[in-house]
Amino acid sequence: MDEYDKTKEFFSKNSQNYAKSQSHAKDDDLKILMEMLSLRGDMIGLDAATGSGFTAIEMAKSISKVYALDMVDNMLSETAKLAKENDLHNVITVKGYVDSMPFEDKKFDVVTCRRAAHHFADKDKFASEAFRVLRANGRIGIDDMTVPDSIINDLNNLERIRDHSHMHAASVEGWRHILSHAGFGDIKYRVYSRRMTFEEWLYPVKEDSPE
Repeated sequence: MDEYDKTKEFFSKNSQNYAKSQSHAKDDDLKILMEMLSLRGDMIGLDAATGSGFTAIEMAKSISKVYALDMVDNMLSETAKLAKENDLHNVITVKGYVDSMPFEDKKFDVVTCRRAAHHFADKDKFASEAFRVLRANGRIGIDDMTVPDSIINDLNNLERIRDHSHMHAASVEGWRHILSHAGFGDIKYRVYSRRMTFEEWLYPVKEDSPE
């Protein structure tokens, strides 16, 4: 049995809802992520677990080429559709897993992963793979839910009740350990907070929900 079966089932079923999500498309966390990466026009990027492709599309507006990686066919279809709607011809969709990326070493200048890492079975493998496919002086940008280390287990227990595809969210301290162990240095972070109603939290794939 594939450890991601539940995740693939969930996102295959909800791909169109994610594609309509204004939160995923336009929330401030996307702007913050792009700003912190200091993108250049000559870069080649990878958006890992691209989902509906909002991060890949935003990055493609600023750099030479973006590979959008996801394990769910329906999500890749939504990404391709979004690229066409934005008249972008530098987005390449690729089916694959974040913990065994189908790319050669040192292919990318930048790797992004937004609102997805809490669905990963093994963040250490993801970080190691990201480090492998990045060129020297490459950069990684990760955007995901988090709380302080002292209550991270409480968050994960609560999220698993709501979302059966949730694996494990990491604290800032946890991410620093994961990334440094994979080989990354000069780790910077910014905590972005957003309040939501109980309904928004409970139903993460409604059009305006901020999951």
